[in-house]
Amino acid sequence: MAECEVWWATPAMREAWHDAVLSTAERDRLAGLRREIDQNRSAVGAVLLRLAAADRLGVEPAEVPVERHCPDCERPHGKPSLPGTGLYVSISHSGDRVAVAVTTAGPVGVDVEEIGAVDPAELARLVLGPGESATTPELFLTYWTRKEAVVKATGDGLRAPLAEILVSGPDEPPRLLGYRGDSPPAAVLTDLDGGPGYRAALAVLTAGTVEVIERDAGAMLGSPPRRVLRRTS
Repeated sequence: MAECEVWWATPAMREAWHDAVLSTAERDRLAGLRREIDQNRSAVGAVLLRLAAADRLGVEPAEVPVERHCPDCERPHGKPSLPGTGLYVSISHSGDRVAVAVTTAGPVGVDVEEIGAVDPAELARLVLGPGESATTPELFLTYWTRKEAVVKATGDGLRAPLAEILVSGPDEPPRLLGYRGDSPPAAVLTDLDGGPGYRAALAVLTAGTVEVIERDAGAMLGSPPRRVLRRTS
C-alpha cells in the first residue's frame, strides 16, 4: 500500500537557519511578501517541503529540485513539483496551520482553511454545486477543503471553478463525484485533522489504496539536519 505523509507545522516554528535551506528564488519570493505572518507561513511551508522530501531522497534539503511553474505568468509561484524524484508534493497554509503532503502514490493536493476566516453566505454560489448545501461555516469548509484539495492535485487550481467540482456531503465519507461536468478522475479523498477551528482535506489522484499518515513537524523544523549520505537503493 502506498503512503502519503502530511506534515503539520505553525508559522511560529520558523527558525533563523531555515533561509539557508531555500533557493534564491524562494528567498526572493518571501521578501516580496509584505506581512511578517505571510512570510513565516510561506517560509515554513517551503522549508518543510524540502526537509520532508530530503528525508525520503537521502539528499541535503537544499539539493531537493523544487520547481514552481505558474501557467498564467512567469513568476515562480505555481504548484511545487520535484522533477526526477518520483515524489508528488503539495503545500497549504491558513491562520496558524501549515500543511505539507508528500507521496509517491500520485499527484497530490492538500488544503487547510481557518473556519473563522470565511463567510459561507458570500461564497456559497462560487463553491457549492448542484445538490450541495451547507448551513454552518464548518460544513461549508468541509466542502471547500475537499474541492480545493482536488483542484490542487489536478493542477487546475483557480482555473477550475469549485462549483463545478462535486464531492460527497460533509456527513458522508469523502468522495469525488464529478469534475467540471465529466466523470471524475480516480482519486483518494480524505478529511484531515487540522485541529480546533480548522478544516482540512487531502486528495491523491490514484485508483489504488493510500495510507495517510499525519505527523507533527516540530522536531524536524526545530534543528538543522545533520549532513546525510545519498541512499544507494
